[in-house]
Amino acid sequence: MTFDLPMPPTSNNLFVTDKRTMKRFPSPAYKAWKKAAGDALQQQYAALGGPAVHRPVALTIRLNLNYQSDIANREKAITDLLVDKIEMPDDRYIDRVLIERDRTVEGAVVTIEGSYIGEARSLGELIKPIMARIADQVSE
Repeated sequence: MTFDLPMPPTSNNLFVTDKRTMKRFPSPAYKAWKKAAGDALQQQYAALGGPAVHRPVALTIRLNLNYQSDIANREKAITDLLVDKIEMPDDRYIDRVLIERDRTVEGAVVTIEGSYIGEARSLGELIKPIMARIADQVSE
């Protein structure tokens, strides 16, 4: 599944601190992005039929950023939004994240690879990664 999203704010600007209470809360820019990106994501997700995503999960994130910005600082807002707005496991269950600078896309393009409800998978496909992990443990 692939989604087109607006560019998220950098992780340096997701939260602000109330100097008086020292409590952190979402910045106005982060709140505005979450609203716009959440609406876009839910609309695109519904158009795909709203399939549930199951583990293992891998993400590819392509960002239209110049070299003045750190691409890795954009990932957290995106993964938190995905977990919040579509049916997929918590971001701690994401096994791989590839982040690419791509000046040909508009904003951010996120591709989710995982197993989806209704997707046919053979027993061999399910067991293969488990057997590989066991073999690695035995050889250590």
